[in-house]
Amino acid sequence: MQKTGSFYAAAGELIYIHGTLTDSFGVPISGAVVEIWQTNSAGKYHSLLEQNSDLTDKNFNMSGRITTDNLGNYHFITIMPGFYLNRAPHINFNIYHPKFGKLETEMYFEDHPKNEEDYQYLSYSADERKLLTGIVRLKNIFDSRSTKIVNFNLVMAGTHQYKGF
Repeated sequence: MQKTGSFYAAAGELIYIHGTLTDSFGVPISGAVVEIWQTNSAGKYHSLLEQNSDLTDKNFNMSGRITTDNLGNYHFITIMPGFYLNRAPHINFNIYHPKFGKLETEMYFEDHPKNEEDYQYLSYSADERKLLTGIVRLKNIFDSRSTKIVNFNLVMAGTHQYKGF
């Protein structure tokens, strides 16, 4: 989430997040707004930073917004969030759709060592944690420093209403 118009990249490890938004029956939801916000690589939220803090990244927007395509797909290019207090790295999501309402959730990263110390993550059941955890893969499986690709599918409660004949 490099700032628009900036020539400089944000500090931190580049990650690519993608997924599909579906209804309760797995039917893709198009036209939904997916918003994310997160900490910078130093683990600081923009709203909590002092104006001249050394932890400010002037090249990082800390949030993004996209509309799902006709197949319910969305994607973001961002950086790996830093540790915030005693929380595991995570990305906050808000999803809006006129027929499905609003969904608020968080995405954690598969196999991240901080997950086992995060009180919020551990407060969920094992099944819930599975739903809240993005699957992390490397772009190039032979290079441990290659870009991480994170798959995080989302499901909104409810079903599409189809016209009856």
